[in-house]
Amino acid sequence: MEAKLFFFAIGWWLCCYHPWTNVHGEYYSSVEQMRKLLKLEESLVTSLGQYIKLHEQKIEFLHRQRDLLEKELKKGLKDDIEYSSNPVSAFLMVNRLVNDWERLRAFMDMDVGAKLQNTTEMPTHEDLIGVVEGLARLQDMYELNAKEMASGKLLDRTIGRQLKTAECYEIGNKLTAAKSYRHAVSWLRESLRLWTMDSPGVSKVEVMNALSYALSHQGEYEEALELTQKVLKLQPDNQRALNSKEPLEKWIEYKKQHGLPPPVPEPYAKNYPSLCRGDDQRPTKELARLRCRYEHNRTPFLRISPLKLQEVNHDPIIVMYHDVISNKEIDAIISISKPLMHRSMVGDDHEKAVSKTRTSSNAWLDDVMHPVVRTISQRTEDMTNLAMTAAERLQVGNYGIGGHYLPHYDYAVPEEGKEVYPSIGKGNRIATVMYYLSDVAIGGATVFPQLGLGVFPQKGSAIFWYNLHANGTVDHRTLHGACPVFVGSKWVGNKWIHERGQEFRRSCELDPKV
Repeated sequence: MEAKLFFFAIGWWLCCYHPWTNVHGEYYSSVEQMRKLLKLEESLVTSLGQYIKLHEQKIEFLHRQRDLLEKELKKGLKDDIEYSSNPVSAFLMVNRLVNDWERLRAFMDMDVGAKLQNTTEMPTHEDLIGVVEGLARLQDMYELNAKEMASGKLLDRTIGRQLKTAECYEIGNKLTAAKSYRHAVSWLRESLRLWTMDSPGVSKVEVMNALSYALSHQGEYEEALELTQKVLKLQPDNQRALNSKEPLEKWIEYKKQHGLPPPVPEPYAKNYPSLCRGDDQRPTKELARLRCRYEHNRTPFLRISPLKLQEVNHDPIIVMYHDVISNKEIDAIISISKPLMHRSMVGDDHEKAVSKTRTSSNAWLDDVMHPVVRTISQRTEDMTNLAMTAAERLQVGNYGIGGHYLPHYDYAVPEEGKEVYPSIGKGNRIATVMYYLSDVAIGGATVFPQLGLGVFPQKGSAIFWYNLHANGTVDHRTLHGACPVFVGSKWVGNKWIHERGQEFRRSCELDPKV
């Protein structure tokens, strides 16, 4: 029975795939006609051989692709957090899922019954652009160059493997798509430097054309034209180079006559990048006055379980509490939060929106959701001696690739005649407590640009400061930002406390410095 089905299937394939010649019936009536049938059978056998050969090549190709993908996957699974947070390996992973796997899916679907199946939503081109924007942000913040990042070694540690020519080219192209031309130039230069005759996946002409385009958007028209002319020497009919040659010549002439507009300043507050790199800018005399102690006077509970307090700054007061949340509690908080995570937004109750100034996801946890959440609220009250009846829900955040939050204030500035945070109805945010729920291998500091200080995450610790002066006015010195995460997964828990209900906890004074 199986043999019959097999020959039936082969017959069906021959009918469907062979371009039959004009041979009609009654072959038995002529020897010449029978000779034609031999030729027909010869062509069928040849076609069958070609069909088998093509499928063998297809299987060999898929074997090679699987082995390459499996090799990269094993590297990622060995240390999934470090691999996923490394902006270069993260880009390559998203690029594989957005582009390579779709090409493989289409290749497999061609004349083959089996199809790739996935239950998880695939990443999009928007994810790819988001990763390269994070990569560019990290290069700016931590003064990294493409050559170092492509080498796989950075800051005296191995963070990946040496990238290939085509991979640097892909990163450069996506940075161009994100209009980050300065960084695109550095990656495309590296791609051109690595290129050899044996480089698979991209030609030298493609790299030079892409680099010329990125340079032209940086105002480097002379070098862009030089590359275009080199392309035309290699390929005189290259359409992209032919189309760009004349405009570049015109821009060079315009630049000679009028010059270039001044560069757009970076959107970073004073001291922000240097503080992110760990440069504490306060005088030694001020640092020498900072102390560590056990805090046991705030509440009766602290007399039997004092807190480890580290003074971070005296004016305004910023302190850090150590070992205030256990690993078990952290695991519970993160486990509850993961299914509830959504992209973080910026703004107040009137207007909230997704913004590139804040690249993270968060979830909001009520005290009633889990005993650990209630415990964190009570612990926050013990730490601050502020009433939790005026506190917001616990916000748990996780930062992405190059995840950051540009310098901002936690308090709101109301419009005249309007109340701040009307949905809460408890006045402005008087104080902030930020719990660090993870360590971060590289980056991720909380910095205060106007004070010249930065605090790096320490799992189990919490940082506390007042956003308002003692007289209720806002304290502009509390401007703070979250530095981009370079390697690692940064988890934080924020507890924002409002001013109403704190009258007997922190009395209002005429002198803001009291």
